[in-house]
Amino acid sequence: DDKTLNAFCTPGGFIYVYTGLIKFLDSEDQLAGVMGHEIAHAALRHSTRQMTKIYGAQTLLEVATGGGDPGMMEQIALGLVNLKFSRTHETESDNGSVKYLCSTGYNAAGAAGFFQKIESKGGGGTPEFLSTHPNPKNRVQNIKSKAREMGCRGKETNRSQYNRIKKSL
Repeated sequence: DDKTLNAFCTPGGFIYVYTGLIKFLDSEDQLAGVMGHEIAHAALRHSTRQMTKIYGAQTLLEVATGGGDPGMMEQIALGLVNLKFSRTHETESDNGSVKYLCSTGYNAAGAAGFFQKIESKGGGGTPEFLSTHPNPKNRVQNIKSKAREMGCRGKETNRSQYNRIKKSL
């Protein structure tokens, strides 16, 4: 899909990348950063962890309501708790991306380039506490800080090679 700027990891660890994302990115290190992010989701078993936390929270809510249907406020609270779990997983995966790329010749903060582009296109307008993902600006800062903290030295972006590949799509 040429219009979708996304990649995702399924519970079985399969990773899918939309053509739109490949065309949107500017360099190979950005794609490697996004792929590292998705690999981290798989390695950290985020889908399984998310389901476990959701079921646990639903069970607590059931106990608290005496087994009856939860009211609107309880449902909203459960939804906000689930969003926080998701944002935490996204940050863990961003850090994983830096970790995976740090020992390579790539710019380990490559994923930050994607979030900078998203931010420049007006992305991240939803308040963070209502979103499944951290604010793009915060993600850029966190990714770059993690790369500095880890002492990553890679600088490769492979822009010209990447542009050749993009043109073939």
